[in-house]
Amino acid sequence: MPQPTPLPPGLAPPFAVATARRLGVPEARLRRKDLARPFHGVRSIDLDAPDNGEESIVRRAIEYSRRMREEEFFSHVTAAILWGLPLPPQRMLTRSRGDATMPRPLDVAVRLPARAGRARGIRGRSISPHLAEVCTHPATGLRVSTPAAVWAELATELALEDLIAVGDATVREPMWETDAAALASVADLDRALGAGRRLGVDRLRAARPLVRTRSRSRPETHLRLAFVEAGLPEPECNWPVAEGDRLLALLDLAYPGAGACFEYEGEHHLRDPEQWARDIRRHEMLVERGWRIVRVTKDDLYRHREELFTRIRLAVAARC
Repeated sequence: MPQPTPLPPGLAPPFAVATARRLGVPEARLRRKDLARPFHGVRSIDLDAPDNGEESIVRRAIEYSRRMREEEFFSHVTAAILWGLPLPPQRMLTRSRGDATMPRPLDVAVRLPARAGRARGIRGRSISPHLAEVCTHPATGLRVSTPAAVWAELATELALEDLIAVGDATVREPMWETDAAALASVADLDRALGAGRRLGVDRLRAARPLVRTRSRSRPETHLRLAFVEAGLPEPECNWPVAEGDRLLALLDLAYPGAGACFEYEGEHHLRDPEQWARDIRRHEMLVERGWRIVRVTKDDLYRHREELFTRIRLAVAARC
């Protein structure tokens, strides 16, 4: 079979069919099998990639952007993923018949009274103008809801603890010199909450007082909330351990007065030998400085909370 005719310079997939036609690309070339058709009027590279997960949603958002109307923007879950906000894995998929799963449609919104789009692979959203806050995403150039607006939009999509985790990630302050600036401020969340009546406002009102600026991950947020659920004092988030002006470590959660800290051990710590070695050295350094360390796993947090609470209380009692 002959090789496909090269595309004109500057026409890199994904591209709009209308753009290709203006550049003189023949219809037969646009029908060749080396080009995928992710959306009507769009051509992309024919990738043999699974249509699930965050990378897929980002890729499909970029593909859809080639046909977006001027009034459209990405919102809700799609915007959250573009901003890198932490979501439960099941939010990436939707269920169809029985237990079968399919790729989550992209959330494509408009401000009322504009009409939401209808197309395969998207979920059209109509948002009241006073609730819609839109900007250009700095990395992708896509039109998206602002991070604070996304937090408010997700009130109907997420359980309370995950809505708090998204709030934490949105306002996370830089703690190391290499950390990026916060996506939004606490005042931005308050403005989104107070923008007007919306679905899920009661959940937003419950979440907002529990949002913190120093949580570095979704499990850390869940662990902090588990302390509160158990009636324990709320621990400090990412408590700094320093030597003079040099920051040595950030403790995931800590009771500084009791010299007790609680470190969430993600699975990547076990799979990465270099990370594991750093963890050992860090553990020894903290013990030398008088900290009692309780290491918490995914299994502890999500399956054996009562046993975890017992360990926490014993650790604190031992230092009092």
